Amino acid sequence: MKRSTGTSALWPRLRLAALGAAMLGALAFLLLRLHDVQVRDRDRYLGEQSEMTLRRVRLPSTRGRILDRNGAVLADNRPRYGAALYLDELRAPGRWSNTVEKVFARAWDLSLVVGRKPELDRDAIWRHLRQRRPIPLVAYRNLSPDELARLAEWPEPLAGVDIVVEQDRVYPFGDLACHVIGYAGRDINPDRAAPPATADADAAESGPDETGAAAFDYATHELLGRGGVEKAFDGVLAGRGGAEVLRIDVLGYKRETYPAADPVQGGDVVLSIDAGLQRAAERALGDRRGAAIVLDARNGQVLALASSPRYDLSRFVPSLSSATWRELNEDPERPLLHRALSGAYPAGSVVKPAVALAALGAGAIRPDTEFVCERGFHRNGIHLRCSHGASHGRIAVERALAVSCNAFFVECGLALGWEHGLRDAYAALGFGAAPALGIPASAGILPDSAWKKAHTRDRVPWTPGDTANASIGQGMLSVTPMQIALLALALANDGDVLAPHLVLRAGDVPAKADRQVVDHVAWRPADLEIVRRGMVDAAGAHGTARRIGLPSLRLAAKTGTAEFDARDGREHQHAWIIAYEPWDAPERAYAILAEDSDAGGTTAAYILRDILLHIHPDAAPPPEPDAAPPPEPDAGAEPT
Repeated sequence: MKRSTGTSALWPRLRLAALGAAMLGALAFLLLRLHDVQVRDRDRYLGEQSEMTLRRVRLPSTRGRILDRNGAVLADNRPRYGAALYLDELRAPGRWSNTVEKVFARAWDLSLVVGRKPELDRDAIWRHLRQRRPIPLVAYRNLSPDELARLAEWPEPLAGVDIVVEQDRVYPFGDLACHVIGYAGRDINPDRAAPPATADADAAESGPDETGAAAFDYATHELLGRGGVEKAFDGVLAGRGGAEVLRIDVLGYKRETYPAADPVQGGDVVLSIDAGLQRAAERALGDRRGAAIVLDARNGQVLALASSPRYDLSRFVPSLSSATWRELNEDPERPLLHRALSGAYPAGSVVKPAVALAALGAGAIRPDTEFVCERGFHRNGIHLRCSHGASHGRIAVERALAVSCNAFFVECGLALGWEHGLRDAYAALGFGAAPALGIPASAGILPDSAWKKAHTRDRVPWTPGDTANASIGQGMLSVTPMQIALLALALANDGDVLAPHLVLRAGDVPAKADRQVVDHVAWRPADLEIVRRGMVDAAGAHGTARRIGLPSLRLAAKTGTAEFDARDGREHQHAWIIAYEPWDAPERAYAILAEDSDAGGTTAAYILRDILLHIHPDAAPPPEPDAAPPPEPDAGAEPT
């Protein structure tokens, strides 16, 4: 009996010892795990905590301005005021739907204050909660002054509501130079993935955080260049965005905000365009489809680059609606087309000075060479008439330029040939190559036999008939108004082909806007003098450009009328004119296109006259109401 009693007394002590050992083992395990978390793996867990609770937000910078050469502001910024809801102040306990309902109710309260219908629905609030919870939810943008005043002066505070300021683009001159300026629109996806960080933090468009090591988690809506100079120089205009860091709680709401980096304002872009001259060129074009270009003949700077019809840039602010975009794209007048740089047309007779110089330089003709014009050129199956059936008889180069005789220049073109002849002469002037202006431009078409086979149904190689057409700016040859303006510029500079300059300064960096010769056509001075005299005569009382009617100006000009196929059974033609002045010391070169118009010596000449009168208001001749109009000789008809 004593043994049994001792055994029963031992078991409780054993159980107690086992329990103590288990507790000590559990405590040791917890101490080891605590050591792992707080000592051995401390850095890893701190990093994970930081990644979970810190969110980087990109702040937009102030966009740079676009100015004309005299400092007139063509594109600027203005503040746009709105009202935002701060979800961290409006969250409700319980399910997420409770917060959605509370935010929706506050949106209704806000609508009563500003006097505008709510622009948020529950779906939009749900999306914001899921995707952008730490940052404000903008309920209204573009509040009017009255709406803003009502919100600011509301006697009872609206918890979770505050005024926010965003940036809008403003174009003070409306549609002035719209195709050149382009437009800026808001990024429709501000939370797009940022590019990888690089050693040069400025190279990243969206930018890294303040350490240069991580991309942004959120970005506010900002302006991006969508066309023209706004797009081409977006990197300069946009500046560099700033950054702030948000600390959020476990539910994803903002708890604290830390400034990280201030935004860097974008740089200004200064254009070579003169706003007053640009407006004069656009007014001269009026409602006609066409283009007008004025270049500084001394350095190639673009003084006016007009395209018509235009569109009002204010319609793109703050954003372009789908209805407006559809309207502009479906408009048969094609207002979005930058005709001065991207419109491609047959050149017509404005190429004849280049044809004459090429023929004289190659020895294909001499200054006194005469050809016979019997209402055009008719030989070897080639029939190209002079306009209105004009017959110029025996004619040499100087008078052929003044009256624009087709027959004479067809003879020149055939004597030169196309490959390694006239085609090379056109190529040296920049035909077939897009002018480098910093914004998109077309190369036009400088065809050859291979191009003809690839792009036409005619499988016959290049023929003399094709050369005849090309020698008077017709056929498969296609040019832009800017290429024709550069032809006028080369004529004014004795064969120096100058680079056109549209931008004088981009940010703090001056652009290369000095005289830059990209090629030189070896025209002989004596030949240039002959061609110049022919162009001066063209602008005289009996030349094809006589309707300019400004005899006090020392002007050299050449008109052109280019036929084209509109596929409606009727004849259509584009009107051209090129000029430079003064002819003995050129300061400006001009190119005018009136699309689907009449002869170059009519509409295009009148457009140029209006531009010249803006530059030289004293050049207008005194009115002579009783004077009879001078007779128009048969030789003055403008050919095709």
